[in-house]
Amino acid sequence: MILEFDAGNTRIKWRQLSVESGLVLDEGVFADLDAMLASPLADTRPLQVRMCSVRSAELTERLRQWSAVVLGREAELAVVTRSCGGVSNQYDDMSRMGADRWLGMIAAYNRIQGACVVVDAGTALTIDVVSASGLHEGGYILPGRRMMTSSLEANTAIRLRHIDSDAVDLGNDTDAAVLHGALASQVALVEWVLERLSLDNRMPRIILTGGDADALLAGMTTPGAEIIPSLVLDGLAYACPYTHTP
Repeated sequence: MILEFDAGNTRIKWRQLSVESGLVLDEGVFADLDAMLASPLADTRPLQVRMCSVRSAELTERLRQWSAVVLGREAELAVVTRSCGGVSNQYDDMSRMGADRWLGMIAAYNRIQGACVVVDAGTALTIDVVSASGLHEGGYILPGRRMMTSSLEANTAIRLRHIDSDAVDLGNDTDAAVLHGALASQVALVEWVLERLSLDNRMPRIILTGGDADALLAGMTTPGAEIIPSLVLDGLAYACPYTHTP
């Protein structure tokens, strides 16, 4: 069994894969590291542990030490390289690219075998364009929906009574105007990127992931977008391939 972790900004996703078939045996989400460390995963004995982390170096190291001591396996940490799985990037300083973005691009490109726009709608919203040849052409990073709304509350007199809405229509009260506006701004940027690409007769596939992917898809008018919740975990197979060890 292979054990995978995606330590994101707010949650830790995990799943177990069959070594033989690659099928998902079990999966879940932990709210924080302490919940994970106290979980039944401590009783497993995986043949490989691989992970993506955008958390602090301290938290990442705690997770890796737990894996080594409790599970008996050194966790393989995915890092951004110049190329992997047919995808290459143009960052001068590769350490400045988040490993989750990198893994998402690799997984999406290999899934569809062609040009794609990868949108991760989570704590932050990231949009990355990958060409048909696998070149990462660049992207955008902006605050996620909840970060947008919380920044308004922190810096203005606005105090929201409701914090959830997946609508993008005009708001008829302050809560709706803020919540709908945050989502509408993200939808608008994604569709603007697609419109710009279409001017060059490019019609890449749209891959969405992250906690707000459903809301983003519901607000979009461009057809053909696909949600893949496990996109970052899927990329681990390319960055940290399984090789049998005793």
